[in-house]
Amino acid sequence: MSDYSPSMLDRVLAALAKFTEDIRVWHRWPFLPAVILVLGHRVNLRRNNLTDTETAKPSMSKPDEFDITGWRTYDGTFNDMADPWMGAKGARFGRNVPLKSTYGEKDPELYDPSPRLISNKLLARQSFQPVPHLNVFAAAWIQFMVHDWLSHGANDKNNLLNIPVPDDDDWAHGPMQIPATKPDPDTGPGDEGRPATYRNVETHWWDASQIYGSSKDVCDRLRTDPDTGDFLQNGKLWLDENGHLPLDPKSQEKQPGLELAGVNGNWWIGLSALHTLFAREHNAIVDRLTIDHPKESGEWLFQKARLVNSALLAKIHTVEWTPALMDSDKGRMLMRGNYWGLTGERYAKIFDRISESEVVHGIMGSPTDHHGAPFTITEEFTAVYRLHSLLPDDFSFRKLDDNSTLHETDLHGVSMGAARGIYDKASFQDVFYSLATSNPGALTLHNYPNGLRTLQKRIPVDRVIDLAAVDILRDRERGVPRFAEFRRLTGMKEPKTFADITDNKEWQKQLAEVYDDDVEKVDLLVGTLAESQSERGQPYRFGFSDTAFRIFILMASRRLKSDRFFTDDFRPEVYTEVGLAWVKENGFRSVVERHLPELTSAMADARNPFFPWKISKT
Repeated sequence: MSDYSPSMLDRVLAALAKFTEDIRVWHRWPFLPAVILVLGHRVNLRRNNLTDTETAKPSMSKPDEFDITGWRTYDGTFNDMADPWMGAKGARFGRNVPLKSTYGEKDPELYDPSPRLISNKLLARQSFQPVPHLNVFAAAWIQFMVHDWLSHGANDKNNLLNIPVPDDDDWAHGPMQIPATKPDPDTGPGDEGRPATYRNVETHWWDASQIYGSSKDVCDRLRTDPDTGDFLQNGKLWLDENGHLPLDPKSQEKQPGLELAGVNGNWWIGLSALHTLFAREHNAIVDRLTIDHPKESGEWLFQKARLVNSALLAKIHTVEWTPALMDSDKGRMLMRGNYWGLTGERYAKIFDRISESEVVHGIMGSPTDHHGAPFTITEEFTAVYRLHSLLPDDFSFRKLDDNSTLHETDLHGVSMGAARGIYDKASFQDVFYSLATSNPGALTLHNYPNGLRTLQKRIPVDRVIDLAAVDILRDRERGVPRFAEFRRLTGMKEPKTFADITDNKEWQKQLAEVYDDDVEKVDLLVGTLAESQSERGQPYRFGFSDTAFRIFILMASRRLKSDRFFTDDFRPEVYTEVGLAWVKENGFRSVVERHLPELTSAMADARNPFFPWKISKT
């Protein structure tokens, strides 16, 4: 439990939310009470569901010749000046449940029931279930963001976990052996008897580390001409003559064609398109800053452009992507209010704040607050962001001019080094148009991409894995509570029967069969996907379940509220006047229009750019 001390008003809201939880879930109330109840749930989550796992607070030395007050450091240190280690690369993942509930499961519980059985019976895509009101960039965007926030890094190749393969399985790829997650080896006196912890190999902050990397070495490679080895002195990221990312020289032997980025793991064409777009956006910001600050160095221009680009990504996620996934009046109000407050976007663009309240004016520019626990990405946050079902298995690339087919392939054909090859068959604008006019998959049972259930990985030798089974295994291994316990620990009504999880009677039977009639065994991922067919568990027009949403309530605001570059230092003295204006005036739509003006008409009728765009006439 954190040391958060809410205000009297927050305490009233919290009590109201707790009292009504068993009477009627928040999203089944009318608009105003629903919004009030969510604010109350957030107070309760801030008070009860922020658990610090760090037992040693390391000291940090300020980097030489680096403006830590006005620039984001490469490794995430010194965002919080009092605790410079907070949120840095290598800091531990925190928890959203009490520490005593996070002991990882061991054999035999670890394999009960077999993750492969769950993959076969409950997760495997039987036929593609699309989300008609979203486009594939909704799927690409969240992976783009997750790569910024977290990675457990290389797994422990000396400790292989053996997932049981059912006797009647058609798996033909040998033993299903998965390296265990590598736990934190740096344990200290305060760690005896405590659950294992894990360290984030990326920065925890919303700092665009997926674009820029989490070290100076990686970042410098992105600013270097790969042909000449010359470091770009103008503050820009290196792009080739066609405006594409360079190839990653360290990966060409094993992954020919793999593009270079701050994070390029699990690469596919959707990530390639977004990375390319926002690398171009970085360079455009540099050009704009240069006009007002012609005497500043290339390093200054680079660091300020990164600051602006990072804030723009956070804005797009908060006010465009998330409302697209929560496409109801309640969902849109909650997320846009998180950013701009009750006074709204127009007020924020014209007037100064007259209150420090995040409810009135939004989080941006409000005082920094960690709510009683050091900021960190959590294991539970990682778990609820397992959104692989958004990915389609098949892709069609078509011409913007007339929608004629240029190339068709499967998920493997657009992944890793193969992604770059797509641009030989379709232009960048055609790729963007094709993804924006295709639908992602629904977050529901029986819709996990089969391409990810036969995924080629080097772990430590070439081997095919079932990522759906691995997703289940990772949550158990890392001590993420199963579905019923997770709901109890986050203040939600617990399921007593399978009918409390889903209204689908066939799914109820399937869950009972796989989990031996024991509702307590249901895994978190399975429960959240099963809620897609539950009036209580899936809010209207939401792309994800209410159980997952509770962690979003807490962590979506926390990623902004704990970061001084979005709170105390979200001001022109840090961003520059033109930089702050860039963040306020731009969004995903304007970024696309700036770098791909040919797509303006296709996107014009989409209320949200993550909704499907207009298909060209043949």
